[in-house]
Amino acid sequence: MKPSEFARVFARSAAVSAFTLATITALPAAAATVAFSNVKGEWLDPVGNSVTTSNNNTSNAQVRWGVPASNGGQQSGYNFIGTDFGPLVVNPGESSGVATIGTFQHVNFPINSGTSITGIKLKFTADVVIDSVNQGTRTFTYNFSHFETPNGSDPCADGGDQGAGVNINGCADRVQMNFNSISDTFMIGADKYTLDLAGFLVSGNPTTGFWTTENALNTASIQGKVNLYERAIGGVPEPSTWAMMIIGFGAAGAMVRNNRRRGLAPV
Repeated sequence: MKPSEFARVFARSAAVSAFTLATITALPAAAATVAFSNVKGEWLDPVGNSVTTSNNNTSNAQVRWGVPASNGGQQSGYNFIGTDFGPLVVNPGESSGVATIGTFQHVNFPINSGTSITGIKLKFTADVVIDSVNQGTRTFTYNFSHFETPNGSDPCADGGDQGAGVNINGCADRVQMNFNSISDTFMIGADKYTLDLAGFLVSGNPTTGFWTTENALNTASIQGKVNLYERAIGGVPEPSTWAMMIIGFGAAGAMVRNNRRRGLAPV
């Protein structure tokens, strides 16, 4: 093939490939579904004193603080109850809707001064399944902040009156949580995602923290979503894109061969 003919063929091939790639780009990408199974929890790295954990790495992980009853005291603590959840629908480049990813309980009893925590981490593990394909186990870590209030204050720390509302049995304590950046990620297409927190759901009301009643088992749903962590920029074309490019070059080559058979000059 002469240089001039090669240039014409290459230009024609590039035009066909550009049209093919433009067609591919115009097609809407499909949504993915993400499900989580074999959910387990582990309480770790407490900030405070007299802390014990039990049932870690199970679907009912527990942590307690305060003086045990065997030593003449009482204990408060947290429970995390994990369940399978999903599938959550994730559109390309977007985050999913909110779903319940577990149950949180604050076992709230009066404890001795100086035996509380101010914070702790919940390590949450689950098998991630994307479009029915198991991606393996991922670990997500969440930070909990705890405010153990003086029970006898009036008004209480939430601003309410002693003996009324959430302070009916003494001043309520406060629990808050947030996402920790050491959590694992997983890929959906070329984008990176993680399981992020949306907060608590308490009596049907979403919140990032809530006040808990003394001498009671306080229960809330933990809400989360599949969150876009890092959007792909540029990158290598997908295998399907390479295939369409090859088809485009092949089509241009076929036109040249057909022209030769008909005795026509290449265009």
